[in-house]
Amino acid sequence: MESKQVYIYPYSQEELIKKLLKTIESRIEVLDKKRKKTVIEHEELLTVEETMKLLKCSKQALWNWRKNGILPSYRLGNRVYYKHSEILTKLIKQE
Repeated sequence: MESKQVYIYPYSQEELIKKLLKTIESRIEVLDKKRKKTVIEHEELLTVEETMKLLKCSKQALWNWRKNGILPSYRLGNRVYYKHSEILTKLIKQE
């Protein structure tokens, strides 16, 4: 016959549920902060050359995607930039 261990908690069932919910909420908050931090880190602007390296494509392909509205771009003076987060979103969704 197998013996089972019995755990005795000094808390009522309601107190255990509250403690469990607090633990879950705190872990969700930690994960949410990590997610937000990741999103913020990827809000950097990439140059044409950096974007070409990231996507492993030619300058002509990148220009065509920009011209056709596939990949949004931003101009600052004479330079063109792309948002890292938007590139990742486009790769995931492939719209």
